Amino acid sequence: MRNILFFLIILGSCTSKQQTEKSASPMTWYKGNTHVHTTLCGHADSHPDTVAGWYLDRGYNFLILSEHNQFIDPKSVNLPRNRRKDFILIPGEEVTDYKHVHTTAMNIDREVPVKYPTDLSKWKDAPAWNIKPFLMQIHSDSIRSVGGIPILNHPNWQSGVAASEIEQVKGLNMIELHNGHPDAYNFGNEKHASMEQKWDSLLTAGRRIYGVSSDDAHHFKKWGVDESNPGRGWVMVHSNDLTPDAITDAMIQGDFYASSGVMLSEIIVSEKGYEIHVDEEATYKETESPFVVGYKKDSGEEGFVIEYITDRGEIIMKKSSILAKVEIPEGINYMRGKVTYSRKRSSDYEQFFAWTQPIFLK
Repeated sequence: MRNILFFLIILGSCTSKQQTEKSASPMTWYKGNTHVHTTLCGHADSHPDTVAGWYLDRGYNFLILSEHNQFIDPKSVNLPRNRRKDFILIPGEEVTDYKHVHTTAMNIDREVPVKYPTDLSKWKDAPAWNIKPFLMQIHSDSIRSVGGIPILNHPNWQSGVAASEIEQVKGLNMIELHNGHPDAYNFGNEKHASMEQKWDSLLTAGRRIYGVSSDDAHHFKKWGVDESNPGRGWVMVHSNDLTPDAITDAMIQGDFYASSGVMLSEIIVSEKGYEIHVDEEATYKETESPFVVGYKKDSGEEGFVIEYITDRGEIIMKKSSILAKVEIPEGINYMRGKVTYSRKRSSDYEQFFAWTQPIFLK
């Protein structure tokens, strides 16, 4: 029998049940952002109280205030006393290094004590191909030393991080597949392969890495497509509880999907196949928000497309539909899903996405 190492059935859009062959327990979808900045970093425009309040007011369920090399204790953030109870702050930090290597430390209880070698002169000016895996490993080890979970941030920002460099890092199981900052280059450019290409390279090489979407917001006062505004990327986490530990555990297990606007109503994975259902109404609602920004294309077709992707980024099914099911082929290492929603605006097309996490078959 095929050995599926990641097995789930997800039902519902906002509240649902997760079932396996052995058990059924109540589960709920929670919307959250793992990466955002405040005035404490010196280049963002809003106080932690204001930033947290923005996500609270717009229906998010959790947020990580991931400041550069600073720990923001959630207890220090002032939220309205009469606020809704299904919103939490998960403590975190963005461990930040030179060479543009940044890593979110998820669910920590104090500032991450980053531990560098005593003699920095031996590696400080080393070539990027040598130093970046080293820095990422230091981040991963330092974050895990205080009980946190590392998420590698914006691998296509600035000089970027190559898939071959990420592959060398032990203990790193989540990367930002999509980052809402206008300079993140998620879809690649002349210097970078797209983030999906990098992800497929890692998965094909046998790395079990999940893809995260965040907005990496800095600007809450000035708005525009070229500003680093909130609301451009998030994760939908399937958990039996809304606590920092429960959300973190669900993400470690890959029980979530990443989104830049597309919402899903059902994901089913079993020995028989992989099935994705789109929640049209929720997707239309999200993408009509003034905060959600689509990826611009010169041409295209309006509607939904579901793709199933496997080793080396091979697309084994592509269907224009809000529902698609595929049998899981023999002999593959992994398979993941992607949903694209395209619409026409003036002379351009805008695209929004949802990425489901890979199932691992070897």
